[in-house]
Amino acid sequence: MELLDRVLEYYKVKNPLVVKQLFLKYMNLVLEKNKLFNLTAIEDEEEFVIKHIADSLSLLKFLEEESSSQNPVAIDIGSGFGAPGLFVKIAMPSINVWLNDSNKKKCNFMIEAKESLGISGVNVVCERAEVLGRKEDFREKFDFVFARAVDRLNVLCEYALPLLKIGGAFLAQKGYVCEDEIELASNAIELLGGRLTRVEKFVLPFSDEKRSVIVIKKLRQTPSNFPRNTKQIVKKPL
Repeated sequence: MELLDRVLEYYKVKNPLVVKQLFLKYMNLVLEKNKLFNLTAIEDEEEFVIKHIADSLSLLKFLEEESSSQNPVAIDIGSGFGAPGLFVKIAMPSINVWLNDSNKKKCNFMIEAKESLGISGVNVVCERAEVLGRKEDFREKFDFVFARAVDRLNVLCEYALPLLKIGGAFLAQKGYVCEDEIELASNAIELLGGRLTRVEKFVLPFSDEKRSVIVIKKLRQTPSNFPRNTKQIVKKPL
C-alpha cells in the first residue's frame, strides 16, 4: 500500500519493510474481527492508515524526545483494539508496552493480535485504569502513559498520573482545539503531581486531520488518596 509506505517514510520508521508487513497483518486482523464486534468505526483501509496508524506514530517524536531510558515502559489506557500502543511498539521495538482496557472482548482481541504478530514486550491488562492506579504493581511504575481521545483531560489525568514514575510523561492525544480542556485540567494536573510542559498541534501527514499532543510531566508523587473510585471521578472531576 503506497500510502502506508509514505507514512512510514514520513515518520522515519526503521526497518520499514518489516514494520509495513506487521502493520498490514494487524490492520487486516482488526478489520476482519470488526465484522463480529465493534472495534473501530473505520472500515476503509486508507482511512485506517491515517486515522489509526499515522495518528499512533505521531507519538514517536515525543517518546524519543521525552525518554530518559533506552527501554522505556509505557501503558496505553483505554487502548481499545491496541491503538496507539501496539502500533508504537511495532515501530519502536525498544519500548515495553502494556495495553489496558476494561472491555473483556477488546482485551481478548489484543491478546490474539499480539500473539498472531509474534511480538514480545507487550502485555494486556483488563481492568479499569483507576483500579490499576491503586495497585502496587502498577502505581508509579511507568515512563509513559498514552491516552487517545478516551475522556476529558481533567478526568484522564486522574487515571494517568498515578501510573507514572516521577520524571515520566503523560502523552494525551487530543483534537486540534484543546485549550478549554487544558484550562479545566490545571487543578487536576497540579494536585496529582504533574506539570503541563508542552502542547503541540499538527496535521497528520497526507491528510487534513488536525491533532494535538499534550505533554504532562510527573514532578512529584501523587497523593495516596488518588485515584478515587470511578463514580467520584466521573461525578466530581478534579
